[in-house]
Amino acid sequence: MLYGTLLISSILLQTVAVIQSIYLLRITAWRSPWLLLVLAITLMLIRQLSEFYLYLSGHQFHSPQLFAEILATITSLLLLIALTHLQPIIAAAETVRKRLNKSKRQLRQAQRMAKLGFWEWDIINNEFNCSDEMACMLGCRKDKTDRSFQGLLERVHQQDRIAFREKMNSALYEHAIFDIKHRLIIKDEPTRNLWHQAEVIYDQAGRPEYVYGILQDITEQTLAQQRLAETNANLRQQQIELAHSTRMATLGEMASGIAHEINQPLGAILIYANGGKNQLAKSSLSVSETGELFEQIVSQAERAAEIIKRMRSFVRKEDIHIQKIDLGALIKRVIAFIHATNHSHKLIFETECDPALPQVWADTIQIEQVITNLILNAIESMQQANSHYQVIRIHAYAQSEDFVQISISDTGPGVAEDIQDRLFDPFFTSKTKGLGLGLSICKTIIENYDGKLELLTGSSQAGATFQFTLPIKQG
Repeated sequence: MLYGTLLISSILLQTVAVIQSIYLLRITAWRSPWLLLVLAITLMLIRQLSEFYLYLSGHQFHSPQLFAEILATITSLLLLIALTHLQPIIAAAETVRKRLNKSKRQLRQAQRMAKLGFWEWDIINNEFNCSDEMACMLGCRKDKTDRSFQGLLERVHQQDRIAFREKMNSALYEHAIFDIKHRLIIKDEPTRNLWHQAEVIYDQAGRPEYVYGILQDITEQTLAQQRLAETNANLRQQQIELAHSTRMATLGEMASGIAHEINQPLGAILIYANGGKNQLAKSSLSVSETGELFEQIVSQAERAAEIIKRMRSFVRKEDIHIQKIDLGALIKRVIAFIHATNHSHKLIFETECDPALPQVWADTIQIEQVITNLILNAIESMQQANSHYQVIRIHAYAQSEDFVQISISDTGPGVAEDIQDRLFDPFFTSKTKGLGLGLSICKTIIENYDGKLELLTGSSQAGATFQFTLPIKQG
């Protein structure tokens, strides 16, 4: 009776153990170790069922068999307890494994999207491992025997290889940072541009032990930067062409005044020369009178030459030349140029420049163009309003340690509120014959020097005030 009870208990326990094992087998994706465990318990269960059959058929059992059944029952009980405790642990481990596999897939996908590669180099054992994405970069995804640090080095562009070696040696033996951009050459493939970084791990004695590297394919970014640089260069050239065109247009508007201004010294030279010729014919000139006559001729000739020089300086077309500029002297030159082309007795200039005004870094011709355009706009505005009191005030002072500020104001009608927001837009103009490019080009010129050109609004004074800034320090 006792033997039969033990036999039934053992069969029940082993049946539950088989059910538990099958559950573990299912949650672990039918892995071989758990499959073998299920088979072993199943065989034990079959043996127990066969013994139970013999027992029911009246077979007589001896004491050793009874002892064996006691041990089998205890073993089945312990196995069931172990499986019960292992179930949550194995389930948690399986969850972790699935999450880890998911993370690995996401990492591989992120590497492909970002074109990132990873590698590690065991210097002591000279073992080199890399990610699949890096293997694709090296062109050795299928041939794993070619994955080595030497293989990586051989694929570095020859012109970058020396710098690559020097950077790596500095990182290995001088604890320097390995950070370099270089090109990579793969057979039958276009050259790649890489951004490469690495970290060296040292042992307790300070000797390099491991190197962990990461590299990113930046070929597309590099090509995009090159195209952007070419586009910017073309834009700068177009800006130069456009600025030159506006200077020529400005000069065309001023042509009549310039011709009148040049005619004055040329006419004076002609009068002095004819007078001297007549006096010489009569032999009535003294040495002092002759010297004075020639001084007048030279003075008028220099005056005409200076006018032509200012014209040539204003319209010349050449590359931008950044240099130190004395703003006070430049403003005087511009005012003299305006006076040479405008003979209105109503026009008055009031300038106020700080005696300690620092020099600025810019291109002289460009800044002359900006100031000239702003002054001509102010003159035209006052003339259209038929102002009897035409004053242009120019104020220059150091705004900060980095910038000088120049303001140009007039006594005209000012700028209407409905066009203030569009004033600097290309091809927008309130003039009947204007192109709408003057203020737009002036704004572009000033912003190229990290300055700012703006119309001041909200002032109680009549007229319009434009102000802009220029850098004191180079670059």
